[in-house]
Amino acid sequence: MTRAGPRPRTILALAALPALALAAPATAPATASAETASAGTAAPRHRAPAPLNILLTNDDGYQAPGLAAVRQALTDAGHRVTVVAPATDQSGRSAAITATLGARLAARQESPGVWSVGGTPADSVYFALAVVFADRAPDLVVSGTNFGQNTGTVANHSGTVGAAITALERGIPAIAVSTEYDPRAGNEATLRTFPATARYTADLIARLRRASDGRAVLPPGTALNVNYPITEAGPRGTRHTRLGRTAQFTLTYTPAGDGQYVIGGRLSTEPEPVRNADTTALAQDYVSVTPLDGDWTHPSAAPLRAR
Repeated sequence: MTRAGPRPRTILALAALPALALAAPATAPATASAETASAGTAAPRHRAPAPLNILLTNDDGYQAPGLAAVRQALTDAGHRVTVVAPATDQSGRSAAITATLGARLAARQESPGVWSVGGTPADSVYFALAVVFADRAPDLVVSGTNFGQNTGTVANHSGTVGAAITALERGIPAIAVSTEYDPRAGNEATLRTFPATARYTADLIARLRRASDGRAVLPPGTALNVNYPITEAGPRGTRHTRLGRTAQFTLTYTPAGDGQYVIGGRLSTEPEPVRNADTTALAQDYVSVTPLDGDWTHPSAAPLRAR
């Protein structure tokens, strides 16, 4: 099937999402009811939805504190959570997989409900779906929370986002979650924000479920890339965004002799050209929520014709 004219994928994906689900306050507790009773009036009674069967992964490794925070929040919300994540830090691996036939992939159950995989985040998702969830696919894949934002062009290389896209290509709804890092605030600011990011994630899932009315948590072919800011006062709200065209850091390569280069980085100062970008929202202390579809086809691509 071909499409006529440009296809603004992010805009279409936003339109497909339940707007009410993403419009709730960023700081709402995960257990908050969708309805608030007026004074002296009992709230309507609704049957609580069954717990979700969630695959939790990341790119920072199965022992990462961000993953632990999200696991706790999702478990507290009543979901069944199984961790299948890389054995070591696999940041920047995007959706890379180990595809050498005959190669061996190390994987083991570290504790009940926790698996480590000696590969990439995408390897972890593939292994989880083929082995750990062989009898029944998970209802949702959650990747993160990552240490540091995955906004703008960084999302192209993010293992956190890559794991979510890998789930998406297998037809499973996915949410990638990241917590902002600011070198001026230091590591501790991000670590302190992990629990708030985790609570937001659990609340977002609850709101998406209420809005989905018993259907899949997200529309078919849609994943969410969530980035949570570090602020003392908490986020100013949630913005529905597009992927930006800038990165927080620019990599540098300093000669070290013998054909070796030391990889470094510097803060980027280039302006963001994309309107309503995730990079801009995060810089303004909003949670950014960007729908992704994993389709790298240019929206203006013309159909190929036989010559």
